[in-house]
Amino acid sequence: MRLRLQLFILALTGLSFYPPLPASEPDYLSYERPTPGTVLDESGAFAESPGGQTGEAEWKRRLKQRAANLEEFFWDDATILLQPRTYYLDKRRSGSADSEAWAAGGALQYRSGSFRDRLRLGTTLYTAQKLYGPADKGGTLLLKPVQNGFSVLGEAYAEAGLTETVDLRLYRQSLNLPYVNRQDNRMVPNTFEAYSLLDARSPHFNYVVSQITRMKPRDATSFIHMSEAAGADNTDKGLTMLGGRYRFSPLIDIGAINHHAWDVMNIFYAEANAARELTNGFALRLSGQYTAQKSTGDELVGDFDTRMYGARLAMSYNSLILTLARTSVDRNSGIRTPYGGYPGYTSILVEDFNRAGEDAWLIGLSCDFARIGLDGLSAFSNYVRGDTPDRGKVASPDQKELDFTLDYRPGGSLLKGLWIRARAGFVDRNHAGDINDYRIIVNYSVPLH
Repeated sequence: MRLRLQLFILALTGLSFYPPLPASEPDYLSYERPTPGTVLDESGAFAESPGGQTGEAEWKRRLKQRAANLEEFFWDDATILLQPRTYYLDKRRSGSADSEAWAAGGALQYRSGSFRDRLRLGTTLYTAQKLYGPADKGGTLLLKPVQNGFSVLGEAYAEAGLTETVDLRLYRQSLNLPYVNRQDNRMVPNTFEAYSLLDARSPHFNYVVSQITRMKPRDATSFIHMSEAAGADNTDKGLTMLGGRYRFSPLIDIGAINHHAWDVMNIFYAEANAARELTNGFALRLSGQYTAQKSTGDELVGDFDTRMYGARLAMSYNSLILTLARTSVDRNSGIRTPYGGYPGYTSILVEDFNRAGEDAWLIGLSCDFARIGLDGLSAFSNYVRGDTPDRGKVASPDQKELDFTLDYRPGGSLLKGLWIRARAGFVDRNHAGDINDYRIIVNYSVPLH
């Protein structure tokens, strides 16, 4: 085991020329965004709508695809994208069962043209098939329990353009917002059955209003009610979401969103970001975040009330980014994340550091090596220490985590769309369940039409 760890670290450091270097944003977002070259390229946990870059890019595409008839709508102006993926995960735990699997699959995505600039359709079929997976090493979330392949129609929606900036999206769809998001860090992402009104293209203020009835977890084929996803079996409650982001400038923004899971809990999240280039090649980014969670109504998953506070400072020089962050959770209860990835600044590869009473500190470093002629190669590393109460009902072991990530995105016409990622994370819980986590992921994106 020790030799394996040493070889993995040696491989990363040898390819990087610098110590392996951090992504300062929540870890689940790192699976969808390349390592930034500067803090000016970063964005917060509002990954897409309201106000995401994806919305603007999608709108530009649609402007070129105004179908005049049904043939153009369904086929001529449609896009079909094949996104194959293979993923190997080996998680070794001291004192409990290990998890290991290797899966292959990915997604086949269809997007229609825009009929008279108003109506659009979209579907995405996902699949994950076992290449390797011992029956006694389940729990990777790459496959269905226990170690079974699966396929699912994760997206199937109609979208109506109500105005130049406002869309109405109906039925199975992706959402990528704080606490309700894709969490696309396995083979298949979370998706949701929802009815959403969103504005992602206005230059300053963007918003989303959504009634979410069900979600499909990452390792499942069935959509379950939101209350069931939170842990209340045999219930049928949904979630109402309202949020917005205001951009004072491209580098300064504030955002807030409220998720009300009926008879389960209310989750309020707010963040603020400000970045500035001080001199040529040197920039700073300061961010703050706040979460309030409280059980509501019939309290189907228990009575709780807690808060999380976070602050983050990121400094970049050319393609190097140094990040410092701190989060603190109230002692009443830990933060719950049944609907997606956790947006806390100290969430990294294995642990979220959001237990009751946990104070966590992060230091990280990331680098894009294009500046030294290694186009497509980047790396980041994070170290987090989390301290928790030693006594009382929420006492738990302190923990530390160190992780390394190496990304390669080659250019060229044949390899465009290829992304190879190697990751390793090491959790020390004062000998109370240590974890070694190794991952290799290969993604490819191939336009078919």
